[in-house]
Amino acid sequence: MRHHLLKTVFVWTLCASLAGCSLFDRFKDDKEEGGTPTSPGTAVSLETFAGTWTSSTASTPATGCGNLTYTVTPVGTNAANVVFAGTCAGSINVSGNGTGKISGSTLQWSAQGLVGQGGVNCPFSFTNGKATKEADGSIKVTYSGTVCGIPVSGTEVVKK
Repeated sequence: MRHHLLKTVFVWTLCASLAGCSLFDRFKDDKEEGGTPTSPGTAVSLETFAGTWTSSTASTPATGCGNLTYTVTPVGTNAANVVFAGTCAGSINVSGNGTGKISGSTLQWSAQGLVGQGGVNCPFSFTNGKATKEADGSIKVTYSGTVCGIPVSGTEVVKK
């Protein structure tokens, strides 16, 4: 009888240990994917950013970009093609292509291209862009990089 009781206790202990390990593994997997487990409502789908967005107000800042057209085309669950166009550094028209990837509630993106204005053919590059959904349905686009060697950075609110 005592032998049967020890087997039963051993089996129950083993089962409890395995269940605990399973929960630990799930927590570990969540941490590896995003750094911390995602709480409900913090992640967004790529569809949140899909479409063509334009500046809410007309502007052409000397150290940033205005009159933006920002287009996001999904190419997978978390990846997209991005087209960025605007007037940067006061009067330089830029248009270029890049890629984006969803990270939590943010679309991380980059874009590059050539400025072909007034006989000038120089590069522009934005490497650490971010887009976030605002409460009113607009998108806040944050960018930094260079246009023809001129550093530009800023934030622009765009709407569909």
